[in-house]
Amino acid sequence: MYKKLLIGSAILASTLTLQATELDELNAKLDALTEEIAQIKEKESDSSVNDKLSFGGYGKMDYTNYQDKSTSSNLDIYRAILYVGYQFTDNIKFVSEIEWEHGGRESTGGYSVVEQAYLDFKLNNNAAIKVGHMIVPVGMVNLYHEPTTFHSVSRPEVEKYIVPSTWHENGAVVHGSMNNFDYQVGIIAGLDASEGTEVRGMRQSGQKSKADDFAFVARADYKSNVGFNVGASVFTGEAGHDNTALSDVKTTIAEVHAGYNLNNIHINGLYAQSKVSDASAVAISNASTASGKGSGYYVTAAYDVTNEWSPFVQYEKYNRFDEKFDATGASTASGKDIVNTTIGVNYKPTPNVVLKANYVMRDNAGVDDDRIELGTGYVF
Repeated sequence: MYKKLLIGSAILASTLTLQATELDELNAKLDALTEEIAQIKEKESDSSVNDKLSFGGYGKMDYTNYQDKSTSSNLDIYRAILYVGYQFTDNIKFVSEIEWEHGGRESTGGYSVVEQAYLDFKLNNNAAIKVGHMIVPVGMVNLYHEPTTFHSVSRPEVEKYIVPSTWHENGAVVHGSMNNFDYQVGIIAGLDASEGTEVRGMRQSGQKSKADDFAFVARADYKSNVGFNVGASVFTGEAGHDNTALSDVKTTIAEVHAGYNLNNIHINGLYAQSKVSDASAVAISNASTASGKGSGYYVTAAYDVTNEWSPFVQYEKYNRFDEKFDATGASTASGKDIVNTTIGVNYKPTPNVVLKANYVMRDNAGVDDDRIELGTGYVF
């Protein structure tokens, strides 16, 4: 009897010991599996973040040799830009553009600036609304300003002085597409007439922008299926911002543009006009010559000889002072036209890289100011 009990107890103890050992092994395996699952989840989480993040950018370097004046030639790292985006959901994304100009060092004339930083909310398949800091949707090169999208080394001057490119501001804009039409319409902070005597100098650029006066902006573009496109945009709004001396100042910038891109032929053109009402008050307030009206146009024609080589010619004519007021507010004789005729060539070893060379025959309001320009550009 006792012998049987002893044998049974030994068997039970052996079994319990075996079960305890197996349990320890099982727990160890479970711990390892739990850690492995956690690592997988972490990797999946990191992958998800990486999938939502997007990066890009563009840049250009220019060489300018002045032919008719004593100004020294210069070689300038003109722009370096970084795009960063994030897709929060299928319907919400963030878009940003950070720019360094002329090397970014302030002591030598460079600077850095936020050109875009906005949230984009998709409303449906035809409409979305972007809220924040964005490019004002006026002009061609102003809106699409990567160096691979235009032929000349320097941007057309019409889209520097008449359309004050690059022009970015705080606001809210509804945008979208319907069939072959693209549209943008919204409200942004108005120009500030106390800060400049032409529309270019009145830009606030989103830096603590005065917001007593807002402006309306609208744009429409039609793109056909046979290479033809046409569009127009307008910006209008008051620019006094509770400055009683400038309470009647209103600014309007309007432009029309068109293009043809088919069978290796590329022709693009734009006409723009800026208007500042009560420009005499602007001249008095700023104690400087002011523009009441400016206008200009340019046309570019290029031909792709091969996929890499594209010779082009560009003609532009503009006047910043079609209406001109002196520092006393008196109307004076309008300024003279500036005319640029540019002949050059683009070489693209790959679609997102361009090497440019052109000669500019520049008539600077009756004064010769020819120049040779070379440039590099890229976008990614």
